[in-house]
Amino acid sequence: MSLRPIGHSRPRSIHVAKRRVEMSLSSDHAYAFGRLERSHRGFTIVELLVTLAIVAILMGLLFPGLRAARAGAQRVQCSSNLRQIGVALYLYALHNDEQLPATVFDDGEIPKPQEMMALTTGLDGVESQQGSWDGLGRLIGDSKMFVDSAAVMYCPCHHGEHCQHVYGDEIRHDSAARVFGNYHYVGDRDHRKDCGRRLFQYSSEVLVADGMRSASDINHLTGSNRLRGDGSVSYWADTAFVLRNTFIQSATDAPPSQDHYDTIWDELSKQDG
Repeated sequence: MSLRPIGHSRPRSIHVAKRRVEMSLSSDHAYAFGRLERSHRGFTIVELLVTLAIVAILMGLLFPGLRAARAGAQRVQCSSNLRQIGVALYLYALHNDEQLPATVFDDGEIPKPQEMMALTTGLDGVESQQGSWDGLGRLIGDSKMFVDSAAVMYCPCHHGEHCQHVYGDEIRHDSAARVFGNYHYVGDRDHRKDCGRRLFQYSSEVLVADGMRSASDINHLTGSNRLRGDGSVSYWADTAFVLRNTFIQSATDAPPSQDHYDTIWDELSKQDG
């Protein structure tokens, strides 16, 4: 029996090993190329629609909560404004024999309670033909500066035509146009008793509330913040939309009478928030 030389098996084993290496490299290259190709593939229509549907559902769940949180924060800011107005009224009364700020719209035979949001008289209908601070505006214009900024007179929830940015630099006593704030003032006279109001005699009554010149001046959709004579601020929930259904739709309509306003102020004073 003849023996096969040992050296003849080496070239074949080397060739097989080399072939295996080449096959392994080629498969690795194909796999990597396939992954690269798949990584550049975009969304399908179905995937895009599913993503949009999920985003829409999440927005629908989040937006009501965010809107409610924003409204709550604005209502707190409104309450803070009224508290500052309450402090200013207290200081004003201390310096003026307990009297509340006077207003031309509460004097005379025909009072104009719908104008008690006004901070200035304007030139319209003023005999002196010179505008002046009026009502709550006197807290701004008084030399003692009971209110640091006119911004306190404007509610962040206001959605009518009397936002602060509408007036800009016109918030001054000699402005030709009448300047309105966002809060309604009860006035310095009690027409039922035919006497002037003194702050400490009306501590339990509401002196300032949301604007009531027209329906659009009611700052909050579900009620009104209110300031009593004792400086306390609370929220009156108007679940039946009494204010919004009662007051005029625009300032050009016939305004409610003084008796009508007195009834509303009584309602605000006796209701719990």
